[in-house]
Amino acid sequence: MQMRVLVIAALVALVSCAPRGELAYTPEPSADVRPVFVGSTRGLDPETGAEFGITRSETLQRARFLVSVPPDRRTGQLHYPLEGRRIDPQKDFLLAGSKNYPDPAAFQAELRQSLKASGGEAVVFVHGFNNTFAEGLYRLAQMGVDFDLPRTLVYYAWPSRGHVLGYAYDRDSAIFARDGLRQTLRELERAGAKRILLVGHSMGSSVTMETLRDIALSGETETFSHLAGVLLISPDIDVDMFREQARTIGALPQPFVIFTSRKDKALRLSSKIAGERDRLGTLQDISRVADLKVTMIDTGAFSTADGHFNVANNPALIRMLGRTGQLAQMLEGEQTGKGNLATGVVLTVQEATRIVLSPITALGGGN
Repeated sequence: MQMRVLVIAALVALVSCAPRGELAYTPEPSADVRPVFVGSTRGLDPETGAEFGITRSETLQRARFLVSVPPDRRTGQLHYPLEGRRIDPQKDFLLAGSKNYPDPAAFQAELRQSLKASGGEAVVFVHGFNNTFAEGLYRLAQMGVDFDLPRTLVYYAWPSRGHVLGYAYDRDSAIFARDGLRQTLRELERAGAKRILLVGHSMGSSVTMETLRDIALSGETETFSHLAGVLLISPDIDVDMFREQARTIGALPQPFVIFTSRKDKALRLSSKIAGERDRLGTLQDISRVADLKVTMIDTGAFSTADGHFNVANNPALIRMLGRTGQLAQMLEGEQTGKGNLATGVVLTVQEATRIVLSPITALGGGN
């Protein structure tokens, strides 16, 4: 009980000094502008009436944002406008434009054009716990640049409260958001997507797994045939829950990659709040998922900040994954390149493989 009181006190302290990311437009975008399509079940902000707030919408909202990539940035660096702060067009991700779509047909028409240009490849990103709409949007644009992702980027924004004390609200919202993600994937398929890489971060991994479970139960096998892979980054999911979800799904989409870290401070805090020992994103014991065809990649040696998004924050890790072509291989429908990462520690138990990456691996080649 005393530990929980201390945890809450620490959270309150964090809340009091953390301005949040917000949408901000620039009249002079950079030379690098990334279109990001949006499917969202976020409703209006109860205080300002702005779109894509914290409330839950039963109707899927569709939009497209043009994100201006700042010219003065390093790989893995993500600066964006914060409430009450001046923007810096040289260093901040900003918006060059946006539009809402009145109906699915208009949304799919523009998606179709984008997919033709990207060879039918798309990446769908599902943000995590305690995210504002803007923060997840800028994050996907940053990953698009740093990993050289296909130009058809789709951001699924579910109704997070955007507050560290909103864990219960967000956990309920993750269940609420299943149908919206399912509909977004369906509309992406109808627009002509041939290979979809589905990426979930933190609690967004729960949204992802619950959606895949629902799709499996409905018998919509067409959706699975278009999935070129699933990435769960620092998944905030109970391990037993994940096993049950995987059992219902059956044959997991391949490749199925889970990025973990024993140093993930956010997930350690989540474990304390939930009263559980492990979350999937901190799991070290591969035997607990040995019967599942998954690849676990431990990024703990590359921890940055709280260790909750090493894959997108650490320049050396980004270069490593980019150099070995992991994401490209997934979009081509190949298994994750275990051989390319084999200079790390590799352990295979039954169906599952665990790879522990090391900085030495990152220094082994590439720039």
